[in-house]
Amino acid sequence: MIGVVSSLVPLVLLGGGVAAIVIAVRRRSGTDAHDPQAPEGGGQSVRRFFQYLLLAGLLFAAAAGVTGLLSRLLDTDDVLVPDDSQLALELAFTLIALPLWALLTWWTVRRTAADRRELRALGWAAYLTLVGLVSLVVAMVGWHQTLSMLLGTQPYRGGSPALAVVWTLVWAGHHWWGRRGTPRSHLHPLALLGAVVGLGTAAAGLAALVAASLDQLTGLAGESLVGRGADSLLRPGVTFLVGALVWVVYWVLDLARGRRSTGWLVLVLLVGVGGGLLAATVALSVLAYDVLVWLVGDPTAATASEHFAGAPDLAGVVVVGLLVWWYHQAVLGAGRAAARTEVRRVYEYVMAAVGLLAASAGLVMVIVTLVEAIAAGRDLVVGGSALNALLAALVLLAVGLPVWWWHWRLAQHARADDPAAELASPTRRTYLLVLFGVSGVAAVVALITLVYLLLEDALAGGIDTETMRSIRFPLGILATTSLLSAYHWTVFRADRADLQPRAPARAPHTPAAPGHGPRTVLLVGTLSPAERADLAARTGADVQLWRPRAAAPRPPSVEELAEAVAAVPEGDLLLLVDATGLRAVPVDHYTSE
Repeated sequence: MIGVVSSLVPLVLLGGGVAAIVIAVRRRSGTDAHDPQAPEGGGQSVRRFFQYLLLAGLLFAAAAGVTGLLSRLLDTDDVLVPDDSQLALELAFTLIALPLWALLTWWTVRRTAADRRELRALGWAAYLTLVGLVSLVVAMVGWHQTLSMLLGTQPYRGGSPALAVVWTLVWAGHHWWGRRGTPRSHLHPLALLGAVVGLGTAAAGLAALVAASLDQLTGLAGESLVGRGADSLLRPGVTFLVGALVWVVYWVLDLARGRRSTGWLVLVLLVGVGGGLLAATVALSVLAYDVLVWLVGDPTAATASEHFAGAPDLAGVVVVGLLVWWYHQAVLGAGRAAARTEVRRVYEYVMAAVGLLAASAGLVMVIVTLVEAIAAGRDLVVGGSALNALLAALVLLAVGLPVWWWHWRLAQHARADDPAAELASPTRRTYLLVLFGVSGVAAVVALITLVYLLLEDALAGGIDTETMRSIRFPLGILATTSLLSAYHWTVFRADRADLQPRAPARAPHTPAAPGHGPRTVLLVGTLSPAERADLAARTGADVQLWRPRAAAPRPPSVEELAEAVAAVPEGDLLLLVDATGLRAVPVDHYTSE
């Protein structure tokens, strides 16, 4: 009994402090709380920080205490003993934290009703996000354990349904509370995080379910579809069900119907399309390597079942990764906007970098393997370890090159279609500079290492085949990074040259004669500085440019603009480029008398 009382003392002191703070804040700001137009003081953010931090802490403590007590009621094997320290903690959390949380919640509700600015505050949004995410994850764990227990895949424990019920009530209560007056944009981060958690859990469960099904069908698990073998299907099935329900709540019923914000694009492009494709690519690469090693390489396992023991798991990741990639790609293409967003650029350049990294690693391993085989003075096909390394290199090249080429081709096509926007993109410049910089640094380090190893062996007595073995990695890295640096430097120089205006050159077939043609051409459209200078050189006019708010579907070329100007013999001219095409309107300067 003394232990229980002593454990309650700190919480009683904490509760007294909370009550004092609440009363003091209420007295001090009681008049301003009823005036929504009153300016907020500098201490409001500090007050909200501690208010919602304390509210979340009390809530977690109270929920933990109630969960512990409820689990004792549901668990028949747990006996209530007076000297149980865990029971004392659970009682303290329930008897102290729960009433304090209810008191602070009551005060928070009254304050939000009096001052609607509280619902738009950052502290309130952070509180809802934190509590919603924590309660969601804990409730998912509880329901996973409860469903597994009901299906017989794990023994009965009263803590599982207690965890599921209590934390589901916490999640549902705050889900309802957050939708009563809180701006929808403030709830968007929680919906994104919840969708990611649900998608990741459902994908992991489905991949494990596919792997278990392949295990059963191929006989690699050594069990039948009945009896103990059914547990291997039920466990991932429960994981998939729990994750799918969360994904439906946050994605299907919420985000899929909302606007395509930056967070939405990050979820679809980077997590869905990029994550699914990356997971499938990595798993497929490992699976292809295992197959090649078994067919033509030097496997370490004696039997096929032992060598391909991890093949079902890899196949499950491939299937689910491709499914996730296909779905999000379809969602993105269902209502794709005409504008090319920066998030799409990030996705394309990140995937191009991943593919280029894999292909570069494959090229390095090819060079290393060839140098090692030459240094050993043997046939490459006979050397088992060298052959396995070569097979891994070929797999990396076969997977990395298509991934890099596809996404780099999309970026280059966008550059050709809209050079001004693509060349001005910080994502493209960062991609080129980072790749060029990393490749250059790696090449310099590899060169220094290579020269050091050569000089060391030369000073020690001579260069032989062992020297070739020692320099095989620096040589492979130097050759690969030099190639990458040279290519990306040429691309970067071409981009920089296109951004700079070129010297105007007159077209031989349209010379500009003095005194002829319009004096001023006002173009309402899109032209790069180089194209504007070219048009001025072709027409001999002063070309002025106004950019429209909405770009034309197909901007005309400089030749078409020059022909439109040449069709008007003299005077000022307005060139209007819109959805109907190119129009030339003769105009006169207005001067007031």
